[in-house]
Order: sequence, then C-alpha cells, then structure tokens
Amino acid sequence: MRFVMSALLAIAVAASVPLLATRSVAYAAFHCVRIHAVAGGYNADGNIQYVELRMDMGGQTLLGGHALQFFDAAGTLKATFTFPSGVANGAVGDSVLIATSQFNSNVTGGPSDFTFTNANTTGANGGDPLHPVQAPNGSVVWAGPSAACVTVMAPVDSVAYGSASAVYGSAAVALPNPGTLQALRLSNLNSTPSNNSTEYALTNVSTATFGVAPSGLATDFTTPRNNTRNVLRLNRPLVALGGLDEDAAAAARTGIASNAEFAIAAAAAAAVIAGGAGLYGYRRRGS
Repeated sequence: MRFVMSALLAIAVAASVPLLATRSVAYAAFHCVRIHAVAGGYNADGNIQYVELRMDMGGQTLLGGHALQFFDAAGTLKATFTFPSGVANGAVGDSVLIATSQFNSNVTGGPSDFTFTNANTTGANGGDPLHPVQAPNGSVVWAGPSAACVTVMAPVDSVAYGSASAVYGSAAVALPNPGTLQALRLSNLNSTPSNNSTEYALTNVSTATFGVAPSGLATDFTTPRNNTRNVLRLNRPLVALGGLDEDAAAAARTGIASNAEFAIAAAAAAAVIAGGAGLYGYRRRGS
C-alpha cells in the first residue's frame, strides 16, 4: 500500500510541475508592474492626462485584457481602461504609457503606447472615459486584486492621492488641479508597494525628449516615457513669438537651432528683432 501511495504521489507531483511552471509564466507576464506616474493635467489643461507603468521584473509584456481602474476620493469607480494588447519591450524598468488624445497632441518625441478611447475605456458613475484620471483627489488601481508580487487579494499596485483612502499606507499628496507642470511620480522600482505617501511625490515632468539606454531603464525615473524607451517632452506654455512654445523661443533667443522647431523659432525671433512687428504683432519697447 505504501508503495502504491508513493507512486500516486510521485505521479501527482510530476503532473503539477507543468501547471506550476505555467502559473509562474503567467505571473511574470503582467503582475510585476508598478504605477510609476499619474498626471491629471498639465499647464492648467485638465484634459492632458497620462498614467505610466513600469516593470519591476523582466517579461511583463502580456498586458492585453488587464485593466487600470480610476476611482474618485470617495472610492467610487469612475472609469476602467482595458489593455487591448501587450507591448514589445519587457526589460526591468521598461515603461508603458497610457494617455489622452490631448496629451498626444501636445507632446514631442513620440506618442503614448495607448490612448484612452471609447473602444478601450468605459466610464462609470458619471466618469469621463476619455479623461479618466480623477483630480485633485482619487486613486488609480492596476490589475487588482491579485496574489502575485504583493499581498494576497491586494491589487498588483494602487496609488491613492489627496483625500482618497489608500490600499498601501496612506495617500500621497493631491494632484494639482487642474494641473501644473508636474506629475505624481514613484521614487523607486521596488516590487512590493509599501506606502503611497512616502513612495510618491509631485515631480516636474521632462523638459527634453531623449532615448534611454537599456542599462539605464531601471534607474532613470524621468517621466513620461513610452515603451519605445523614449522620454517625451510636453510642450510648454505658448508665448508671443508667432505661437511658438517657450522652449523653442528660448532656444531662438540664444541662437540654438538644433532641429526644425528651433530653426523656425530662431527665424521668428530674428524677424522680431529686425522690426518684424507687423508679422508677429510685436512692438519694440519705447516705439
């Protein structure tokens, strides 16, 4: 009898090995991901919103079918974004960027990986699916609840801000309303969330666009970054140099014209200085 029981146990263990391996692969496909940044507006435009996720373990690319949920300060679900597909890059520190159409219309360096649309985002309880981030108070929940990488039956990650109740510790500082030049950003790439109030802080978004080398993915916390490993630059406030943005105008004033935008700005500034008041609506001081 003992031999029979031992044989049956051995068969059961052998049969369970492929299943355990499959579960391990499934967990490694999307569970070990943190919410890196949340922006509920930019430059006083509440429609410029984004959420950036970052992978704290390699291979977290099979995002299709999994969801980001958006709650208000009272914990009421306002919108759910469901990934229509996965992403290509899955090294430790790789990003996934989901944003509004207004974000993509005001950014330099490339688009977000996914855009909030009626096809992938559903509103709830009066929430706007195209602009789901709640500001200044609310929370964003990624793939919860789950038993991988974090406590059993807790979401993979969740960040609460302002007066919202937190799953992990206490809430982080409120988002600017409707937005400044900052986003709420994570300060680490730890696999387990601990305390929203100490892990997240308001941080200026990038003022330049550049690529991040694979060796720097886990240590460069600049936001926003997409899955093609490009840090994106949101356009700065418009100034009176022919509708050019502030950074381009500054480059023109200093004679720096490293790309087409700066070259146009340089030409505009030169026209103003030369007395092109009629074209740009600018009048020299004292004239």
